[in-house]
Amino acid sequence: MSFSPRKIDFFHPYIVPIAIIIFLIMGYIGSFNYRFKDPLNTQTIITIIFAAILFAIASFIVSKKFTIEKTKEINFLSEKIILILVIFALILQSLNMVLLGGIPLFNSVLKANATTNLWRIAYPLFLILINILLAKYYDRKYLLLVLLGALIFGLNGYRTSVIGILVSVFITMYYLGKISKKIGILFVAVIAAGGLAVGYIASQSIATQTWTLNPVELIFYRAAFTQEVFEKIIPLAGTTHGHILSMIFSSGSPRSFIGNYVLHYDVCLTSTMFGPVMLDFGYIGLTIQMLFMGAFLKIIHSIAKKGVGIGIYSIILTHTLIWIETGPTDIMIWFLYLLGAILIILELKKD
Repeated sequence: MSFSPRKIDFFHPYIVPIAIIIFLIMGYIGSFNYRFKDPLNTQTIITIIFAAILFAIASFIVSKKFTIEKTKEINFLSEKIILILVIFALILQSLNMVLLGGIPLFNSVLKANATTNLWRIAYPLFLILINILLAKYYDRKYLLLVLLGALIFGLNGYRTSVIGILVSVFITMYYLGKISKKIGILFVAVIAAGGLAVGYIASQSIATQTWTLNPVELIFYRAAFTQEVFEKIIPLAGTTHGHILSMIFSSGSPRSFIGNYVLHYDVCLTSTMFGPVMLDFGYIGLTIQMLFMGAFLKIIHSIAKKGVGIGIYSIILTHTLIWIETGPTDIMIWFLYLLGAILIILELKKD
């Protein structure tokens, strides 16, 4: 199945295990080069490869068992209403920074408090609706809103927001057949520059930061450090008995909890896609999570052949890729999976 006339579907769910292996290689290289006592150990490497294989197996099985020949477009909200809500989301995020009293990207203290309730409304609202707007009512002028959104949310200090917006829009446009060679090169350049810039500037704004790495070195360092955290989680597998999962859907900071629990240090940590579930439920939990994600993304991929479906698939795939480093510890992003579940239910009711 392909969303476009292209022979190769570059954004099939199989891109996730491929990205996991690339992330593993980057972390292994980084563990040799930047202040790590030892490279990643064999158990860590095998566990990450095991997780990638599980995802691929689930996607493959679903591709053989779950097929939909025809899909109907989901019609809701006019172009004008969606456009108004997209602009409203940008206004909310701008107001968020005004209330914070500055630009979090340049101030680590402000960044620590930047994910307010306003941001939790503004970011998913913009992310979802800008993709739906493009998927249903594509107009090149709306790309200006994409760039404006990447800038405004990038000023919040989190590169995942910039990457989430730009990559999801890139995927949406790809499936619409709107990615020419020139636009593709431009988009990739903007995504790379935006992600590198936000990550590097934010790291330099940390008051206690004493080491110096260039933007490219920082990527390899982050990959290595995140996987080193996962390496320390493996001996603790299953010891938190679902506490992190309960924090995701209630209150508290799962990443801060992981920092305290694993490193005994008051710090907010990313621990890969596999870290939180390993701490909570061990290898059984990891197996269930990866099988679920692989099957779920393939089902959405099979359904999302036009309009709203393309937009929803794009944002779910994008944030699943982001989770490879950050981990699924934010209820706001799980909301995107809920949207996917609603899409599946609506599609099944049509049969």
